[in-house]
Amino acid sequence: MDGAALLERVREDKKTELDRLGSEKALLAATEARLETDAVLVTAAAVLGDARETVAEWAEAATADAAVATLGTTRDRLDAAHDDVAAELDDDEDTAGTEDIAAVDVPFLSLSGETDVERVAAATLGLPLILDRLFLQSVSFFVNEADNARADLFRDLRGMTEDVLADGQDALDALCDDDAEWDEAAAAAAATVAAAYAEYVDRLDAMGFDPKPIC
Repeated sequence: MDGAALLERVREDKKTELDRLGSEKALLAATEARLETDAVLVTAAAVLGDARETVAEWAEAATADAAVATLGTTRDRLDAAHDDVAAELDDDEDTAGTEDIAAVDVPFLSLSGETDVERVAAATLGLPLILDRLFLQSVSFFVNEADNARADLFRDLRGMTEDVLADGQDALDALCDDDAEWDEAAAAAAATVAAAYAEYVDRLDAMGFDPKPIC
């Protein structure tokens, strides 16, 4: 097993969940049916900010060099992404302000792990797989709004998730010494996706939508 094989394993094992998290209904669920520029930007900023805080705590607590470095880099990537989205809120008088970010019920984000391996897998495999799906629909939203600049912003954010995935594969190559640790990493990444999907289902159920058909 190596990092690339692990990523493929998680993608295959969670294919249905990831497909549905990348459907049109995902943005509906994430924004609680507020398909407006304000809601899309505030939701993205809230997710990125919440993820950054958790990863920052993990980077401080990490012991293995590969975990310290990779979680630190991931924190910095999330921080820059959050600031880019938040700038859209502050720079446009027609959108909400950054003070609204704190009020958001952050969607699809349940990061947990006790070991360096679990935390690196959750933060650099599970998390970016979820973010990529959400940002995919954000690109589509802004394309439909004829807002090319913001569509490009979210394309760049999807690129950021690919960078995190690449860092994570390399880090897990360094951290995992045996099959048990690779299984530990796979379980942590898969659990992150599973938790996001469970909340997606719950939010759509609460709004009276069927989460199962893939749009």
